Amino acid sequence: MTDLEFGVFDWLDVNNKRSIAETYDDRIAIARRADQGAFERIHYAEHHGATLGLAASPGLFATAVARETERIKLAPMTFIVPLYDPLRLVQEIAMIDQLAHGRLELGIGKGSSPIEAKMFGFSAEEMQARYDAFVPAILEALETGVFISPITGEQIDLIIRPSGPYTYWYPTSNPESIAKAAQNGQNTIFGFAFKSPPVEVIRERRDIYFEARAALGETGERHPRFGILRHVVVADTDEAAFEIAEKAFIDHYDNFTWLWRKHGVDQPAQPNLRQLVADRLFIVGSAESVIEQVTDLVKATGVNYFASAFSWGSLDVADALTSVDLFDTKVIPAVLSALD
Repeated sequence: MTDLEFGVFDWLDVNNKRSIAETYDDRIAIARRADQGAFERIHYAEHHGATLGLAASPGLFATAVARETERIKLAPMTFIVPLYDPLRLVQEIAMIDQLAHGRLELGIGKGSSPIEAKMFGFSAEEMQARYDAFVPAILEALETGVFISPITGEQIDLIIRPSGPYTYWYPTSNPESIAKAAQNGQNTIFGFAFKSPPVEVIRERRDIYFEARAALGETGERHPRFGILRHVVVADTDEAAFEIAEKAFIDHYDNFTWLWRKHGVDQPAQPNLRQLVADRLFIVGSAESVIEQVTDLVKATGVNYFASAFSWGSLDVADALTSVDLFDTKVIPAVLSALD
């Protein structure tokens, strides 16, 4: 368990109390603080036409963060591959990596929202077909510096090339996709915060994942990561943390469901946040309480990567920064000590 790593995840969802420009500034401030601490990487989601995500170009936002940080790795989660021209995406990935001085890690996926795919004129079947066609060409080009178009067959020498081999990420909420991600040599985050599978399912899939990765014979620098994602609020007391979290979660859940509701898809009522904490789907409390929650969750699931979402909904940036600071200085050392 001592190889546990910690990261930061950000949907960059709308904060109705802040302008979009101010929201970008707030989230970059979170990244700067994370860069100063024990967090290994930061992830940004890609969404379109939805209040859930203001990073329609996660690579563009990661580049802005790269120029404001020095150490933390940048792992967009994910580039929705079917929505890009593959040659343009390869060149942009290489350019971001150079601007980040080799700190880019590559999250790739086919997209999870049929509503967003339809905005670009694609069906679910077309998204899958484009993903299957584009990904091999993209990965080969990043490795060799030569792009062979899956559309025309033309061979193109890349002028801008990445600085080195990538670590790849494939997030999923589908248990059946875990084995394939492992066989492809991809790290994963399994489940999306309060929509994550039960702990027992996470543990089962974790075992499947590491068995498949072990069969690849990878060790050392390419040590595989099987992670989970949780919203986190840490404050001086449990009561203060719940007060902050419950208010902000109203707006975050509205963002989470907004696009679906707009298109007439019924959504469940907002979950009770205290029940989510009891079910180990949300992390809220004082540093002492959060230490216990995170330690218990990591032991139960066996994961070796824990991603925290510190900024979401209407959370004030000051409260989010307090959470990051307390998690970094108090929670991470205590959890690692407890797992040693």
